[in-house]
Order: sequence, then C-alpha cells, then structure tokens
Amino acid sequence: MVVGAGPLQAEGSHPLGAPTESSAERDDLGSPTATRAPAPLAEPPGALERLTGWMLQTQRQLHRGLTEGLHALRDGPTKQTAGALILVSLLYGVFHAAGPGHGKAVISAYLLTQPQNLRRGILLSTVSALAQGVTAIVLVGVLIGLFGWLARDTLGQVRTLEIASFALVALLGLWLMVRALRHAWRLHRAHRQAVAAAHAPEHVHDHDHDHDHGHKHAQDEHCGCGTPHHVDPNHRGTWWATVLAVGIRPCSGAVLIMAVSTALGLAWAGVAAVLAMSLGTAATVSVLATLAVSARDWTRRWLGPSRMGRLTYIGPALGLTGGGVIALIGLSLVLGAIAYQPVAHPLGVR
Repeated sequence: MVVGAGPLQAEGSHPLGAPTESSAERDDLGSPTATRAPAPLAEPPGALERLTGWMLQTQRQLHRGLTEGLHALRDGPTKQTAGALILVSLLYGVFHAAGPGHGKAVISAYLLTQPQNLRRGILLSTVSALAQGVTAIVLVGVLIGLFGWLARDTLGQVRTLEIASFALVALLGLWLMVRALRHAWRLHRAHRQAVAAAHAPEHVHDHDHDHDHGHKHAQDEHCGCGTPHHVDPNHRGTWWATVLAVGIRPCSGAVLIMAVSTALGLAWAGVAAVLAMSLGTAATVSVLATLAVSARDWTRRWLGPSRMGRLTYIGPALGLTGGGVIALIGLSLVLGAIAYQPVAHPLGVR
C-alpha cells in the first residue's frame, strides 16, 4: 500500500477508508501535483502535564495579582486592598507549594521513615514553611533595609542560601543513616545479651519473674518496630534539624514581594503578605505530611504486632532508607547547583 494520496475509486475501496494500491495511484507518485499524507498530530498532553501547566499558569496570575495588590495598596491603603493582598498571598502559597520542591520531598521522606506522630508531622510542615517566610523577611530587611542593597543583588543571595540548604539536607540524611546504624547495633547487642542470659547457669526459677520483666522491657525499648515506646530526645534534635535544612532557603517569590514592598514604602504589607504566603504553603505541605504519616501507620497496622515483632530490624532499616533518600536529594541538589547555572524561575523572578 502506498502512503501518497491518489484518486480513490468508489468500488473496491478499503472498508476503513484507506486507499487501495493500484497502478493509477503508483503513477500519481511521480506527478509533481501529488499530495502527501499529513504529518501525524502530536499526542495530547496527559492529565499530569495539564495539571502542572494549570498550576504554573495560576501561579503566574497570582504573582501578577500580588504586584497589582501592592500598587493598589500604595494608591489606596484601605482594608479592602489590604485584605485582597493577604488573600492573594495565601492562595499563592497554596499553589506554590503544590509544585515541585526539595522541601516537600525531604519532609515526606522524613515522616515516612521516622517515628513522628501526625501532630508533630503537621507541626513540622507549618514551622518549616514559616521559617522560609521569616528567612525571606530577614534577608530583605538586612540587605535592602539595613545595607541598602539592590533588589537584584538581594535575589542573587537566594542562590547562596539554596546551596546552604541543600548541604544541610545532605548532612541531615547522613546523620539519620548514622543514627539508624547505631540503633541496629544496639538491637544486635541487646539480642546477644538476652541469648547469653538465657543460657547462663544462674538462670534459675527464683529469678524467672525478674528476668522476664527485664527481657520484656528490653523488647519494648528495642523492638525495632519504628515506634518509640519512650520519648527519645534524639528525635527532637532531628526534627529541628529538618526545620533548619528546609527553612533556611527562602522562597524567591517571597523575597521579590518583600523587595517590591520595601521599594514602595510598604514593608509592613510585604511582611503580612509573606506570612500569609507561608501559611498557604504550610496548609499544602501539611496535607502531604498527613498522607505520609497515614501511609506509614497504615502499613504498620497492616503488618500487625506479630509480623512487626518478627521484623526486628524494620525500624533501623526504615531509618537507613529514609536517611539515604534525604542524603541523595541533598547531595544531588548541591552538585547540580554548583555545576550548572540556576534555572530560570517559572514566574520570571530571576
């Protein structure tokens, strides 16, 4: 069959409408007026691509609305214009957090593999988002307000803070891996001590109750199920380390809004807008944190106490895996930021 479009015959045509091969059609291939088949159309974008494009377009519109809101507040400082600016900032934070970013990946990996409950997971997301907003406020306030830097130079410092944030993420992952290995070693040592005590000659019936009670306490404390039976202060340290690693990197949009508001003499409006933006980001990331903690707890319930008891090293294994993922994220971002020029911001910030 020939791809070229020739004169189709009424009779003997293909049942699906495709041209049939004939001598007349073969002759038409050599004709200069012969028409060629149209090029195949590109496949329509998938649902994920359409969703991503819609979110980016919405972010651009909201970013434009932030700038217009600041100018409207300057021209007419009323409750209506201030409320509109706060609302647009809140929505911008919600949609901005829905896009790709290393902070959400780090928080999700941390909550999936570390023994944190839902309340602390939501608190982690909220504090991290607020820390990003506070970093943007302090950065602009010090460099522009105190030292008189230009907005362009101030935005350039965001890249330095990004690299520092990526490095802290890598260090956090390495520390989680070290802590998981230490936990595995303690489990192994406790198991060896329990086996040695069980075969000791002095293990008589008079001490059965005491030994059983101590063995049960060791199982509760070192069961390896990933859930702490007592409050572990080390978890609090990694919790704050995660906040620092994520929060030290300010949002470029927040920095730009602070720079514009400072130039317009409306620094207080910029602070309010950035805080509202941080709350919007916290709302979206908290949803992801809820999903991560719920998925981890569902998996634990599905395995059940008996299976969890047999999986002695599941806690250290999850901690080691989560730490490795976080360290890989941070290391790859550090290498990428050093080796390549920063990618243009989708909202035209840089």
